[in-house]
Amino acid sequence: MKKNSIKLKIYNMIFYMLLIVAIIVIGMIIYKYGSNQINEKESQEVVEAFSNIDFSENNEESEQQSQLDYKGYNVIGIVKIPKINIEYPIIEIGDIDPESAKKPMKLSIIKYWGENVNDYGNLSIAGHNNKDGTMFGKTKKLEIGDIVELTDLKGQTIQYSIYDIFVTDPNDVSILLPKEELIREVTLITCTNGNKNRLILKAQEI
Repeated sequence: MKKNSIKLKIYNMIFYMLLIVAIIVIGMIIYKYGSNQINEKESQEVVEAFSNIDFSENNEESEQQSQLDYKGYNVIGIVKIPKINIEYPIIEIGDIDPESAKKPMKLSIIKYWGENVNDYGNLSIAGHNNKDGTMFGKTKKLEIGDIVELTDLKGQTIQYSIYDIFVTDPNDVSILLPKEELIREVTLITCTNGNKNRLILKAQEI
């Protein structure tokens, strides 16, 4: 009888411990999902503000309007991928290192390396592979020939066609190099395999 009572206490203790762990995990998931949705709403407001800029007149006023700020970071353009229905501001954060990139990458797509938006050469942009499909969470659905659209601070939109998709090591700097100097190219970077590797999608101007 005493042994049964001890076993029951142990089972109850294990049950409550598992219940507490489950509540914590569910709470973390809800918090992360909620944060993602807030960031989604705010980033889409920036996209809308960018689309409302009148680029028809090349004057000082339109240039100042195009210099949007998103929570302390400069918006340098817009990335749109029609196939997976995403559109985000591209923000510039200065020097790139794992610590300094954490906060802005929760907000939107960041300029990781390279040229200005739609300049000749390679522009590398990075975004989180969110499980809810936000940011670059759906890039794994993209295929060779799919279109990436970039809009710059002059209001110019250029289409790029994906020509290469591969997985590489996080320390692979060769992905930052342009295919050719006299073409416009964009490289999309996101994490994969539990953040152990990087999914790379390279596209060039059509």
